[in-house]
Amino acid sequence: MYAYFRGRVVRANRLDKSGPCEVWLEAGSVGYRLLVAVFTAKHLRLEQEAVLYVSVSAAFYGGETTLYGFLSEEDRALFELLRGVPGTGAKKALDYFDKIQEKSPLTFLQGLVRGDAKGLAGFFGFTPKTATKMLANLKDLAQPLLKKFAVKAPVVSGADGEASSEGLPWVDPDLWERAREALTALGFDHR
Repeated sequence: MYAYFRGRVVRANRLDKSGPCEVWLEAGSVGYRLLVAVFTAKHLRLEQEAVLYVSVSAAFYGGETTLYGFLSEEDRALFELLRGVPGTGAKKALDYFDKIQEKSPLTFLQGLVRGDAKGLAGFFGFTPKTATKMLANLKDLAQPLLKKFAVKAPVVSGADGEASSEGLPWVDPDLWERAREALTALGFDHR
């Protein structure tokens, strides 16, 4: 239905102490009400332009349609992935999303791909039952999303202070070297 909204943030407030935040975004003279994770709300500023990628949730039996906003397409895809856990509605998926964003989406997805229920429970605070449910339903779906998040991963500095791809198994060394050479040619420092 919607891909993203670009507009001015006119209102942002927390719905309750433990819940998501409500953001009003004016885009094209229309005000949209979106629910966002606390993590997302921290990156938004009142009266400034923002782009929010949208996920739509329609309640059954006469409920309202709710829009959820995210800072990137990858974040929206992670939220959609989390909605695939049985018994998880959109609000619970947003709560999971917030926990994961506060720690590390990359670590979460790597844990899913590896099948590490104990790691998911320990690092992210999921119950063992929830971690097991996530693995059973999301493990195979996590690999393509892991590749997207790996591209966004921060650069690790080597022992000599030089930027390197060492320790980042998802970065192709040839691609890394070509990118480094191109940036150096543009005048950036080799580190």
